[in-house]
Amino acid sequence: MFFDEKMVFTPFKTFFLPFLLAGILVSGVLVSCKNLSSDSEEKLEMDGMEKAMRQQFLMTRDPALNRVPTERLLDAMRFMANARTTQISDLTWTERGPNNIGGRSRAVMIDKNDPTGNTVFAASVSGGIFKTSNFLSATPSWTVVNDLMANLAVTVLVQDRNNFNIMYAGTGEGWFNLDAVRGAGIFKTIDGGVTWNQIASTSGFEFVQDFVIDNNGNLYVALRNLTSNNRGVMRSTDNGNSWTQILGLQQSDPSPCPGVTFTTGRACDLEVATNGDVYAALGIFTPTQIFKSSFATYGNTTFRAEVAVAPSNSQRVYVMMQDSATDQVQDFYRSNDGGATWGSFTAPSALNNGSNSQTWYDLIMAVDSANADNVVVGGIQLAKSIDGGASWSNISSSPGVHVDQHALVFLNSSTLLIGNDGGIYASSDFTFSNPTFVSKNNGFNATQFYGCDFHPTDDNYFLAGAQDNNTQKFTSPGINSTTPVIGGDGGIPHIRQTDGQLQIAATLNNNYYRSLNGGASFSNLGAVNNDNGQFINPTDLDNAQNILYAGDDTTHYYRISNLAGAPVGNSLRITNMGTRGVTAVKIDPISPNTIWLGCSVVDQTTANLVPMVLKITNANAAPTVALSRTISAGTDPSGSQAYISSIDVDASNGSNVLLTLSNFGVQSVWESTDGGTTWNSLDNNGVNLPDMPVFCGIFAPPGAQLSGTTGGGIILGTALGVWTASTISGYTTQWIANNNGLANVPVYMIKYRQANTSLVVATHGRGLFTAPLTGVVTGVSNNVITKDFIKYISADANQLLIVKGDLNTVKMQVRIYDAAGKLLYDHVHPYQNLTIPISIWSKGTYIIKMVGNNRENFVRQFVKYR
Repeated sequence: MFFDEKMVFTPFKTFFLPFLLAGILVSGVLVSCKNLSSDSEEKLEMDGMEKAMRQQFLMTRDPALNRVPTERLLDAMRFMANARTTQISDLTWTERGPNNIGGRSRAVMIDKNDPTGNTVFAASVSGGIFKTSNFLSATPSWTVVNDLMANLAVTVLVQDRNNFNIMYAGTGEGWFNLDAVRGAGIFKTIDGGVTWNQIASTSGFEFVQDFVIDNNGNLYVALRNLTSNNRGVMRSTDNGNSWTQILGLQQSDPSPCPGVTFTTGRACDLEVATNGDVYAALGIFTPTQIFKSSFATYGNTTFRAEVAVAPSNSQRVYVMMQDSATDQVQDFYRSNDGGATWGSFTAPSALNNGSNSQTWYDLIMAVDSANADNVVVGGIQLAKSIDGGASWSNISSSPGVHVDQHALVFLNSSTLLIGNDGGIYASSDFTFSNPTFVSKNNGFNATQFYGCDFHPTDDNYFLAGAQDNNTQKFTSPGINSTTPVIGGDGGIPHIRQTDGQLQIAATLNNNYYRSLNGGASFSNLGAVNNDNGQFINPTDLDNAQNILYAGDDTTHYYRISNLAGAPVGNSLRITNMGTRGVTAVKIDPISPNTIWLGCSVVDQTTANLVPMVLKITNANAAPTVALSRTISAGTDPSGSQAYISSIDVDASNGSNVLLTLSNFGVQSVWESTDGGTTWNSLDNNGVNLPDMPVFCGIFAPPGAQLSGTTGGGIILGTALGVWTASTISGYTTQWIANNNGLANVPVYMIKYRQANTSLVVATHGRGLFTAPLTGVVTGVSNNVITKDFIKYISADANQLLIVKGDLNTVKMQVRIYDAAGKLLYDHVHPYQNLTIPISIWSKGTYIIKMVGNNRENFVRQFVKYR
């Protein structure tokens, strides 16, 4: 059946993109294709990937909407831009690399403005766009195009066919991997890649899987949106100003193509033949359908498809598919007549890995621009064919190429560019039967770290766990190369802070390695390991007791004791948890053998539970629940079913506890000043801190200077870098982006190193960064804060509240200065809770200094907002 192209935009009329064949071919037998609703579509996802997707979803969704509103990151960007002119940023970040380990890349584009092929753009799925002008050299040098783009999760790069200065970048990685970053639509440059701006009409495009331009300049985008009708295949005929869905199951009627039975709204691939035909593949963990813009083609109940069209022959089309039961490449097909008929061939075995196959995640194909019979395919490994898919040679044994292939681009028959989980690679002898590959990652600093730790005495020694790029060891100053200590996905590492000799490296769940010789070698912990806990499991190390505390099955936490000797693992049941899982762990820095657990929804069965904070004493033996608080909307940290991402305890005052939530749409930062009994929100849900995921938070040490004054404060790792506050004032706490030198990149972990008063952050897309903490205030002496002298201060428009500690102090001198250092208030008071009227003062920043009769000291900044 054919469709009239002129009717594309006519409601309830036929569209130029046709419906699927009446039956679908399965093992040579035609069977009916069942019509699926959007609800049943979601149920088709595989159990393992459903859990991974569910965890990521629960971490960041808005509980009220039950979706992840990534468009709010653009509002957060505007919040940052508007505040920069008035904010003081005291943290200066230094990039540490690594410069030899790339990050997952799904986008590689050879710039047609440079006929030599030396100019290449590539993008990391969470680190943004990079460019090199000497790609063909032995060690090309990459530079970041723009660290401050509103979204750095770039997954596809496309260049206009007629104007090479126009390029497009699609954002959002929609393959259901746990660490995928959602996008914010499509960005466009008209100056050859110098400046990029979001196409406003695409702000709701959450996952841009592919993007093509046909011979007439029309734009096509393949989407996997979670909600709305921005899904399937969308087309724009006006340079992206407006879009129409032309393929795919909608959230609601009417169908974009009446008479067509769609099985999914998730599009995965688009290809344009040289004659202008457009091919589209629908299906991600849903039955696959393949369409062509001139007549119907092929369909099958597989879960993902990859299409490639030979540049030298518009009638030669290749298709390969993911098996819905095994995750292997089930089928490989070739058409010599533009999809009218298909021949079946044996699928290349290099793409599969038995029960560990993952073609839902990595499946890619390309055809030599000069020879339609030369095909290269990528999955976990690589394979090539020189006879149109009739036979395959496995080139996975070739040296020098990382696993998990996502992008394949031919410069010519001999030169192939590759994007994979390890970054960018290339072969210059691809016509050989056994081609060689080299890393092209010099300066492609896009490593996706989950966690990090520092050495107590070596300023340049770090461990950091990376997505599919091992646990890396840093030993050199500046931006330098690293060496892996264990392979696979790296989790959260630890270094014993007493001497640095005991070191822990983690992989997935509760699987750990240790070093007892300062990181010289690592060995598997063996029988104490298990596969419980989260994908990247929360952990904390008791440096004094040599005990690792971690998440486990729901209702349990896990403890590995005697890490310096013969380790012993124990799963401890805490009935207070219900069926929640541990999502945050913190060892109390003051009370021995005491831990704090953040417990949240971790899978489908616990979807109706609110999060909980637990304080566990005697955690090293028979644990006792000393405190249990559910986190409900209203009086405690907001957000039914919200996700606790971190807990910290003030090392100078154990009554101060910090809690962060990583969801959109909730108050993300909470502090308790009475040991967890009651909680105060420090986030007015988008008013003083943008509505964005907060992945971690720590108390700044006493005396730290965060925004123009000393006195400590709080440091957050967010979806948009590092944010800080130096004065804690409830809803009116003033948060600032402290990102000088840091990208707009997710920060998953922050660690403070006391030896040199510095911070290290693990970013998910741009490697590690470090920053010194300073402590100098003009006009006010920089005294060390005395522990337990003052619990906290809180200011509003009319008064300043001072809550005393529990020392034996008798009296205290209170002085208040304005931002210029002018003394405004100087009185001696009894050592008791105190309220000071401040209504006559102008709004602005002030500094309070208190000195007790035993030389106790307290210095802190506060803000009067009106």
